[in-house]
Amino acid sequence: MSAHRSYSFGEYTLDLTRGALLKAGADVKLRPKSFEVLRLLVERHGQLVTKDELLSAIWGHIVVTEASVTQCLVDVRRAIGDKRQRIIRTVPRRGFIFDVPVVESDGTVQVDDPQFQPSASPHPRDPVRMSRGALLAAAVAVVAAAAIWWGSTTRTVDGDAPLRASAALAPPNSIAVLPFVNMSPEQDQEYFSDGISEEILNLLAQSPELQVIARTSSFSFKGQNASVSDIAAKLNVAYVLEGSVRKSGPRVRITAQLVDAANSSHLWSEVYDREVQDSFAVQSEIATRVANALKVTLASVRIARVDTTPSADAHEHFLRARFFYHRRGPGDVERARHYYEEALLIDPRYARAWAGLAGVYGVQISEGEIPVTVGLEKRRKAVEQALALGPNLAEAHIRAAQHYWDTGDGQRAAAHATRAYALDRDDPLVLAHFSNVLAWQDRIDDAAELQRRIVHLDPVSLIGRVNFANTLLAAGRLDEAEAEFLKTIEINPQSRSAVEVDLGRILILRRQFAEALERIERWPSGEDRDQGLALVNHALGRDAEADAAIRRLIQGTGAGGAVRLAEVYAYRGNLDESFKWMATAHERLGRNAWISAEWEWVYPLRFSPFLKPLRADPRWSQVSTLGLPPGTHDVLEALPEQLTDAGSAYDRPP
Repeated sequence: MSAHRSYSFGEYTLDLTRGALLKAGADVKLRPKSFEVLRLLVERHGQLVTKDELLSAIWGHIVVTEASVTQCLVDVRRAIGDKRQRIIRTVPRRGFIFDVPVVESDGTVQVDDPQFQPSASPHPRDPVRMSRGALLAAAVAVVAAAAIWWGSTTRTVDGDAPLRASAALAPPNSIAVLPFVNMSPEQDQEYFSDGISEEILNLLAQSPELQVIARTSSFSFKGQNASVSDIAAKLNVAYVLEGSVRKSGPRVRITAQLVDAANSSHLWSEVYDREVQDSFAVQSEIATRVANALKVTLASVRIARVDTTPSADAHEHFLRARFFYHRRGPGDVERARHYYEEALLIDPRYARAWAGLAGVYGVQISEGEIPVTVGLEKRRKAVEQALALGPNLAEAHIRAAQHYWDTGDGQRAAAHATRAYALDRDDPLVLAHFSNVLAWQDRIDDAAELQRRIVHLDPVSLIGRVNFANTLLAAGRLDEAEAEFLKTIEINPQSRSAVEVDLGRILILRRQFAEALERIERWPSGEDRDQGLALVNHALGRDAEADAAIRRLIQGTGAGGAVRLAEVYAYRGNLDESFKWMATAHERLGRNAWISAEWEWVYPLRFSPFLKPLRADPRWSQVSTLGLPPGTHDVLEALPEQLTDAGSAYDRPP
């Protein structure tokens, strides 16, 4: 138990000495086990707590099902008013995260602090791999984890290449745009300084001659006391652009300087004192000056762009919306929706705001915050407006591709994905969509190459790293997958408990059963442990122990348990039982599996390496695409192969 005897969050206090939950000083009724569940989650706030860890810590050696955890969480959420599950976030397939700031009784941080440190931003609906919820939970901790990683010395992972590269070896014309420092007297202007930085990054990314590190990795250094040379080495770039923004009333001062990482010399610097409405011009001017200094050309740096707005007020609302969308704290997606809509009230022709709003609706649909039919209709309207007003906006086309994929319009999905790819081949969101499509075409190795490209562009993104590892695992490239999972732990040590399961499954696939059993027996009780025991004990001829683990899995009622059983029976060679449990998993997922709260379970039913023995069976084609939109086949057939070629002609070296 923590040395501190109480914790506070919002209007609640968890008094550990009294064993009581208080709201404004009054006791809130909570059953003992539910109190212990809340205590563990609060003590580990901001960290992923797996279901197995909860079962082990709260119930110990008493055998209970996951339903006990579920009931306690229902009690806790009711007690703390978490009806929409924004305080305790469910991480499908992994566990839970207490996702608001927590302080001791004498702390000063408030839950509604508008400038709470933003987290790295996941792109919703990334392909084949870690679940959406798990990616979100991982991203919440990635900023702090990056600080730990950056502060360490250069290390290797199991003989792999060093994670930290030398700036002297970085690709020429590679650059990172760091988040400009907010120097405004009003400390609520962080969204504005972030927005300036991101706009410059996006403009530079238009150059085919520049390799620009993605936002997630560049922004991971926010608030960290790291030198430019250190940052450049860790992101493997030759140049760094840094600066500051001071906004006061209608005036803004923007400073920018371009640094050569090899010798920390300044290649160019400038100070701009302008009216706020002139910030568009400043962004373009900075990008142009950087391009000139590096002797590269930009595809189209234009002060007046069709997809933006002449209104400074609309753009300011847009920046606020994007700030909250990236931050993803409790209620932030809804805040993003509000500010996008405010921007569009001022300027209904703002294409980028429409595209952003479409992205918000996609997240709200997949997280169950709005009904599917309502959300799809709202997203359709936003997509159509974004396309009409921004025909050359890559985000508009990729949001359209996502929407038409989800609704089964294969021809449109393919057309918009192709257009997005042509407009911006280095956008991680575009690459993730194509990787997804390639995987569903059973071009797993090509999908992995696109994921590798994402990792090159966004090297500190926990999301991209785990996606890449899982795609390699689906391709059967076990050594490479293991190396990426281990790098994930290097980036974020808090991901170890989740990655442990993947590392254990790799040992089983390698038939290293003794090592696998030793690892699995250390896991907390739960479905992952039971599945591991069922697989390993059967392989070791310990059928009684294997069958006992299977019986525990059968007691579950969720889709996850059914997927695990399908994998177990396929591995044992019992194909009939495996197909039966695949069908059961689809029944439990329901007809909207692709866009439901448990959509991530659709992926292992197609890509799990444990299900490979089923692929030669005629029944495979009937069940492997259940739960997908009716037009999935059209999407796969319509996509031009030459535009999804992920070979060496496309992939530039890291």
